[in-house]
Amino acid sequence: MFRETAGLTQEDYATLMQTGASYIGKVERGEVSIGLENIEKHADFFDVLYYQFVNPEFDPLKFDQLPTSTRRKIAQLEKAKQDATAKMLKEKAEQKEKGLPGRAAQLHTLINKGFFKKPKTARQAFAKLNPDIPESVFGNYTEELTKITGTLSKGKFARLLDKLEPKGKSTAVRFVVKAANQADYGNPSSSINIAAAKK
Repeated sequence: MFRETAGLTQEDYATLMQTGASYIGKVERGEVSIGLENIEKHADFFDVLYYQFVNPEFDPLKFDQLPTSTRRKIAQLEKAKQDATAKMLKEKAEQKEKGLPGRAAQLHTLINKGFFKKPKTARQAFAKLNPDIPESVFGNYTEELTKITGTLSKGKFARLLDKLEPKGKSTAVRFVVKAANQADYGNPSSSINIAAAKK
């Protein structure tokens, strides 16, 4: 597969092609037909002819064989991801220095405010915690999205939230407050209060 040979994740490739990762996944699984115009667009990215792009017998180009413009775009994306990670780490260090809450405390605040009363993904939680970051660049924050999913999946969060299977064709797990806690959700004296959860 061209994307994998170029070392691109679905999220990265979707960012480069200005579309969604779930759409790329559907195309790769053969769940949607993309039409000749889009096939040509994808083929142009890899500097092959459209019929080579869809031919399973055609060997995809290795990274160093890709056109300079494509390698440059991939390098720019990688730099943007590194910059985003560095910015996030710097902001976290500054928050810690100022005594502001870290990821876990911020996610607990979302729980107590009722954010997870309905199923939500890590991406939705990230958007809520970072309203100044446009969704169009979320691909630059895949590491943080993975960490949010990990945080919500274990420890005290696992006692507070149910982890639901992805919905439909999505690959993103969802989290919702456990049914037993729904009545007390957000009540400061309830059993799901942060202080109680820390025990």
